Formats: sequence, C-alpha cells, structure tokens
Amino acid sequence: MPEVYGRPEYEVLWRQARKAVARGQVKLGYKAPNPAAAAAVSALIGRDLTALVGTTIAVADLDERLRASEFHCGLDEVLAAVHGEAAVFSPEQPSVDASRREWSDEILTEALTTAGLQAAPWAPLWIDHVRRYAKIPPERLAEPAAQATAILSRLTLTPGAIPSEWIARTDLAAGPRALDRGQKVAGLVLRAAALAHGLDFPKTAGDERALWERCGVAPDGLSTTVLTVGLPLPRHADLRDLVAAPKDLVQPGTVVWVCENPRLVEASIDAGLSKPLVCLSGHLNTVARQLLSRLAASGAAIRCHADFDRTGLLLTRQVLDLTGGTPWRMGADDYREGLDLARAENVDLPPLGPDPGAAPWEPALTEALRAGWAVEEEVVLPLLLADLS
Repeated sequence: MPEVYGRPEYEVLWRQARKAVARGQVKLGYKAPNPAAAAAVSALIGRDLTALVGTTIAVADLDERLRASEFHCGLDEVLAAVHGEAAVFSPEQPSVDASRREWSDEILTEALTTAGLQAAPWAPLWIDHVRRYAKIPPERLAEPAAQATAILSRLTLTPGAIPSEWIARTDLAAGPRALDRGQKVAGLVLRAAALAHGLDFPKTAGDERALWERCGVAPDGLSTTVLTVGLPLPRHADLRDLVAAPKDLVQPGTVVWVCENPRLVEASIDAGLSKPLVCLSGHLNTVARQLLSRLAASGAAIRCHADFDRTGLLLTRQVLDLTGGTPWRMGADDYREGLDLARAENVDLPPLGPDPGAAPWEPALTEALRAGWAVEEEVVLPLLLADLS
C-alpha cells in the first residue's frame, strides 16, 4: 500500500486528510498542486479535479472510496501506513485553532486602527478573508498587515469615486517589489481594495492592473506622461515630475488651456507662445488627471478644446467634469466655423459617425453635429493659436 499511496501525487491529500482527522472535521480542503496529482486524486475519489483549483472532500466519502479500492483499507490505516503513525483526533486542536484565529484577528484589527481604517465598511470582511484565504500565519502577519493598511489609507477606496491624486505603485511601499504580483503585502492590499469596490479578488495581471488604477495607483511613475507648455514642469511630465513640482503650479485665476492634439503644442512652441497649455494626446491618462486636478485646486481657470468627434466630445466632458472648467471654442457656431474653414481650404473631413455623444455644455452643438463631419483641431489651428497669442 505505501508504494501506491506514498507516491508524491497523494502527498497534499494525505496531509490535508491528517489535519482533518486530528481536528475532527467532516470535510477537508484540497487543491491539487499539479496535473499529475489532480489525475491521481480524481481517480481515487471518482470526481474530476483541476490542478490549482480548490475543492472540498468529505472525510467519510474518502474513507469509503479507500475501503472500496484494491487494498480495502480505511483512511486511518492509509494515513498510518503513509506517515508511519496513526492520525489521532485531538480535542484540544479546535481550541488551539480558535486561539490562532483570534490572534490573527487582533493583529489585523490593530493594523486597521493604526491606519485609521477600523470603521471602514469593508474592514470586518477583510479580516475574515485574510484569516481564511491569505495563508499567512499569525507569527508572520504583523509586519505585512501594518504595511498593507498604511498603503490602504492612501488609496481611493470609495466605490465609483474617480481618483484625483495618483501615486506610482513603487512609491507606495517600503521596498521596490513589495507590491509586485504575488507578494504577500500586494495580496493583502488587493483583497481589501476588491472588497471596498465590490469586486471579485483579481485573478489575472490585467484584473490587478485595473483594480490598482481604480484605487489611484499607476503601474510606475515614468511611463505615462502629459505634454505641457508654460508650466513649471518638463515638456513631457510624468508622475514623479508632478510629485517634485511646487504644490501650486499657477496663481489663482490663471487661464490654463487644454487641447487634444500635440500639433497645437508644436505650433504654439514654433510661434514662441508660452501661455499655460496642457495636451491630452487623445486620452485623459492618470498623469493628465492628476495635473488638471491640481491646477483646478490651485484656482486655475481651465478651458478645454478637442476635436469635434466622439473622442473629442468625451475628452471635453471628462475635463469639464473633473475641473469645473469651461469649453474653449467648442460650441455650435465654432463647429460650423470649422466646417467653413475646411471648405475654404479644400480639406476633406472624415465622417463623424452616427452617435458622436452628448455635449451638455451646449445642446445646440449636438444638433449642429448632424452635418455629419468631424472637425479636428488642425483645421481650426489658426483660431486656437490666436487665443494663445
């Protein structure tokens, strides 16, 4: 019997079964570590299992299957043969387990309290999930729990809230790899973030990245940039540049112009213009969001222009919602003026598409857009440059 049931494929099963017998449990948790183990245990219990996917097995069912097998031995006899000693129920074990659970709960509660998160609606469920699923013994839980809650206190954890402040993931933790995928602290933080936002625990790298971003965390501080002119920032400013920049980037009341296309930035530089200008390059990314939020908080008057197309209208809505700013040459008359300029210069305009989206700042624009042509910023470049002069 040991030569069969002592094979590596059964090692995890017998270890879990031994714990269950010692604790008097009626079920045991099992996760096959590899396909070979999954195949062997599937054949034994008569149920298909998948490697690395957890399941539960009734102790009585396992005992029955073993007695019906070629050796006609029960679970107790198999465990004794495999491990060299019988598995004995210990009435003290449940109280030991309860004591360790209480220890873990105390550590997690203290960490939450220190971070000011003890009243968070997700906190009790997080404690329960960490104790049950994180697989960190209480002897090694205090440090990662303290690190995780300190990080959580800096995140956007309100469901549906759009982060106004962003931070690079590497700047959140003490070590450069502490929040990499698979790290214990990262798991604790992501588990709380998922609970806070009402989401499932992320299973893929893409799910993790989306959850980090929902919480206001960028993958790094360098790869995402925004184009700027006339601000105390580099031309291509990244997240770390924003952190190093003065708190107030402009004086209250300063007009900051926002555009969609880098061509306007290039033209303004060529013309020697230096009015504050932020270019979104077609997307309101994390750095652009933080920059515009800071400018608005400093009292800047944000004025936004974009293409007259679906993306441009979306960008304008996003910027106005984020900053409380005003549109810049984005009305019905401005659209018609763009059409006239295109005709005068023999410019072929691309079709607009059936549903360009809403223009809540001027409903008449929605009606004017039924003309059916997209007007990009390049078409009205002279008008925009005149405003920047």
